[in-house]
Amino acid sequence: MLSAVQHVPRLPLARHIEHLWLVRGNLAARWRNAIFPDGAMELIVNLGDPQKLCDPVNPQAGNYFKSSWISGERSAPIVIEETGLVHLVGVRFKPGGAYPFFRFPLSEFTDQVVATDAVWGGAVELLREQLAGAREPRLVFAWLERWLEERLRVGSPPTPGVTYALTQIQARSGEARIGRIVETIGMSHKQLTREFDRCVGLSPKQFARICTFQSAIRRIGFAPVVDWADTAAACGYYDQAHFIREFSAFSGLTPAAYLDRRGPFLNYISVA
Repeated sequence: MLSAVQHVPRLPLARHIEHLWLVRGNLAARWRNAIFPDGAMELIVNLGDPQKLCDPVNPQAGNYFKSSWISGERSAPIVIEETGLVHLVGVRFKPGGAYPFFRFPLSEFTDQVVATDAVWGGAVELLREQLAGAREPRLVFAWLERWLEERLRVGSPPTPGVTYALTQIQARSGEARIGRIVETIGMSHKQLTREFDRCVGLSPKQFARICTFQSAIRRIGFAPVVDWADTAAACGYYDQAHFIREFSAFSGLTPAAYLDRRGPFLNYISVA
């Protein structure tokens, strides 16, 4: 049984981070899930047993991550396998919010899970020791906020054009038009794509597609029956065929198959 706690950090971290989270408990049996793209990057510190990143074609194969890692922006599902002691502490960055904490383009993380020692050397190991010694969630989050604030001071925010584009795409989802955004901010499409590559890790079009897909996931929610034509239109898809293609691209399932296999977490699907 797993328990979860979330915490919204104070400013200035709140400008860049959606929330911090803590999950812990024990799993007697293997738990393997496909996790859909959602437009966010995460930093995860593992205080429990190793986690397995499964091969997307053959879930029996994969790589184990023992201490801490960065899960970059994704354009396809990833499959994670957990068992035994689960004790994870995470940072869920807002879209574009991770950029000030790094010194290179976020596209280097895209569709990757990267061990943090490849990025920060041993800097995260001291944090990991501090988090392991914290007995209460509030102390865990206090240590994590302090560590993040130290790294935020040396970073810089995305350009105003990227910030505006992110806001427009998230607000309008399927109705967002990249051409109009480019005209408004006075950047060329090529410039905006280059800045998104650096500050977000996805192209504007990819990010908009994922936002539209996530709007469909939210609209489906936990409804027992779904009007697919209404859902496709409400989320900004051209027609049902377009909706099915896009949904399958980001989930690996048709919308109807997703409905049959949907569990307690909308962006997770159990994998055999």
